[in-house]
Amino acid sequence: MINLANIGKYESVDELPTIAVAGFFVTILYIIAVRIGNVGGLPLNLYFDMFGLEGILSNVALIVVIFQIARYFYTTLYEKNERSWSPFVFVCIVVGAQIVYDLILYYGVINNLKKGQSDIFDILRAYANEGGWHCILTDSIFMILTALAAMVLNDTSDISKIVLLMLVVFLIPYVLSIPYKKPAPPPPPPKEETMRDARGF
Repeated sequence: MINLANIGKYESVDELPTIAVAGFFVTILYIIAVRIGNVGGLPLNLYFDMFGLEGILSNVALIVVIFQIARYFYTTLYEKNERSWSPFVFVCIVVGAQIVYDLILYYGVINNLKKGQSDIFDILRAYANEGGWHCILTDSIFMILTALAAMVLNDTSDISKIVLLMLVVFLIPYVLSIPYKKPAPPPPPPKEETMRDARGF
């Protein structure tokens, strides 16, 4: 039986590298789904085209921050009553933190920026407008998989985590280069007719 280790103690820093490795691993799987399965449509493909490794690093950093927020609430609201480790409760808090972040990002930031002020927010706006509530569902699934991966990885050896991280880093350029279905280019504008004289020239 797979052991889901306790990664919910927010004062412990030992689990943070594991969460980051899990974030990298699940992000690579996510990019494959974006490239091959068109998950997130054109906006997410453009996101990874434009920002590449920087976008991946930003995404993993955000994962660690959201997990740390969830770990704080899990420890202070749930474990303070000396309850035993509950992967289910922890995952629910992680997903709750992610949903709150998504809503604040969209309604607090993206909606208040005009188009053209930021490439990254323009892409995220297009992603949110195109996907609607499916975006939150997709992000929730992503965070659940990351939490489960971190719980499983936490009890593995440090060398195993390092090897997995190096494998993921090795795969990044290959995964980013996977071709995807691009929309057809817009038709060329109609040619303007030139003035002709009476002879038709």
